[in-house]
Amino acid sequence: MKRINNLFEQICSIENIELADDRARKNKTRRRNVKIHDKHRKEDNLKIREMLLKGTYTTSKYKTFKIYEPKERIIFSLPYYPDRIIHHAIMNILEPIWVNIFIENTYSCIKDRGIHKLVKDLKRDLTNDREGTRYCLKLDITKFYPSVNHDILKNIIRKKIKDIKLL
Repeated sequence: MKRINNLFEQICSIENIELADDRARKNKTRRRNVKIHDKHRKEDNLKIREMLLKGTYTTSKYKTFKIYEPKERIIFSLPYYPDRIIHHAIMNILEPIWVNIFIENTYSCIKDRGIHKLVKDLKRDLTNDREGTRYCLKLDITKFYPSVNHDILKNIIRKKIKDIKLL
């Protein structure tokens, strides 16, 4: 597997941070924290760049709350500024790298590969192999994300990413 380097500088570019800000605010422009950020948007985005380049950025404290639809679960939330913007800045650069190595049947949270494509592909596959279609497994792994071992996840990331500043 080819390891990738020099990603940190791309993440820290002001163009990427501004793009991240645009993407993070999508459908959220009426929220209080976005309106506050808008008053000093240019300066705030320059501060984000500076925090990243100097290595002084640390993740803010998570706010947690429960939702009950479609099922009860705990949501962990970070503030819009700077965390959500930084998250999008990182994802702008890393998402294409990871999506390219996923199998084609990976759908969740991937642009143009959501639940509608899943249903379409599943119908196609079931129709094309009526004789071989005998079972259907539907499952949900309870508390999957909180159970992910971070050391294992970091080792997987290190096999693909060699940019020390980013890691």
